[in-house]
Amino acid sequence: MNSEVVNYYSPNFDLTEKEVAQRTAPSYCKVPIWTPKEGQNLIRILPPWNERGLVFKVLALHWFGSKNNRVATLCLRQFQKRCYICEIIQKLLAAEVLTKETARVYYAVKRAFCNGLDLKELDKGVQIMSLPIKKVVQSLINYAKDPEYGDFTHPENGYDIKIEKETAGLYPDYNVIPARKSSPLPDKRYLKELYNLDDFENIWIVHSYDEQKELWNIYADVIRTEEEESDEIEEPKLPEDIPLEVGKKEIDLGV
Repeated sequence: MNSEVVNYYSPNFDLTEKEVAQRTAPSYCKVPIWTPKEGQNLIRILPPWNERGLVFKVLALHWFGSKNNRVATLCLRQFQKRCYICEIIQKLLAAEVLTKETARVYYAVKRAFCNGLDLKELDKGVQIMSLPIKKVVQSLINYAKDPEYGDFTHPENGYDIKIEKETAGLYPDYNVIPARKSSPLPDKRYLKELYNLDDFENIWIVHSYDEQKELWNIYADVIRTEEEESDEIEEPKLPEDIPLEVGKKEIDLGV
């Protein structure tokens, strides 16, 4: 009998289960993106990143994948290119795999991105923040244009923003509350750390048509449901040469 002692590691099945269930999905950005957490968020939105004066960069994204592992890719139509996601949505509609209602979640969703600080996590410094346009950004612009409140981005006289997020149904609701008093930035150094939100080389990732197709084939969860998940899904038979009427309406789903 071999009595040699061999060291080995004990398995952590809780961690293993989490790793299997939440594999890291490809991103559309090369830096982490901040999104509002459930409950109360306290943020400070920073001034524009260039002389044009835009506070927000608006981009259209397609979202798909399972509930715990969502994938986003920039819609290529906004760059005047063919977009695989737009095309496959139309093919699945024509094949009656999707209905007009179920297809809505795959349409391009416009999001507004800005430089900001999470005042509860200042140690993370300047972050790129992703905010829904209709439910948050429009309220912020209304406050900024109201003389009683004014420019929330001003380094000296701006003000903090509280965003309350509550998800009761399919899509979350938001409540935007400006601080009653203006206040200076916690530190002026943050003004030197703004991300250039027009930088498609170092910030944003634009997947090619073929890369989008690969992402869809790996992550899309169109045929199966959460309750009937299987690793072996028969690929739907799609009709050929369907006239495409892609992305007639881009919907802000507030996600």
